[in-house]
Amino acid sequence: MQAKEKWLTRFHFPTAIGVTDCMHVRIEKPAQFRDEYINRKGFSSITVQTTCDQNCVITSIDASWPGSVHDSRIWKNSAVCEVMNRTRNTILLGDSGYGIMSCLMTPYPNLLEEYQIAFNRLLKSERVVIEHTFRQLKRRFPIQNYGCRLKFTSIPKVIIVSLYLLLYLSKAFPCKEKVEIINTNCSKTFYFYLLPFT
Repeated sequence: MQAKEKWLTRFHFPTAIGVTDCMHVRIEKPAQFRDEYINRKGFSSITVQTTCDQNCVITSIDASWPGSVHDSRIWKNSAVCEVMNRTRNTILLGDSGYGIMSCLMTPYPNLLEEYQIAFNRLLKSERVVIEHTFRQLKRRFPIQNYGCRLKFTSIPKVIIVSLYLLLYLSKAFPCKEKVEIINTNCSKTFYFYLLPFT
């Protein structure tokens, strides 16, 4: 079954295959570039962009950005955005922290018409899967919620492993999926993908 058909078994948004959002993982202030890691809520963090499907199965994660970086910048520089831009008639759902694109549907900013209100209501009700995924992660791995007090270069690896364990423990995906860690030699960027989005 194609990803769009799977989405429609549970939700109603046509051509959608999943949802994307960012969360903050609290960290201690790093020795270098301390201000870059202070997020809009006032604490030091790493911003983690995640995508998931209709069953809360994580399909990608990028745990490489400082807390001060805006969601839309992370999206525009992500490998997922690049893949989605090459994929026609397929979208992800995002919140108002992202800008609308041909591959990313976001809510109307100013609600003037009844159809805009209905659209935003539908989008919000379907985006709940990513929020549910984040709640599961933070409940099962409190280090994601209360702070990661490890060597700074190890934090992205811990985030990746936590998400991988969440998938394994919930038995949310079949073992046939392709899983790869990209750029493991680089101390800054780590990706976890269950691609392709088919």
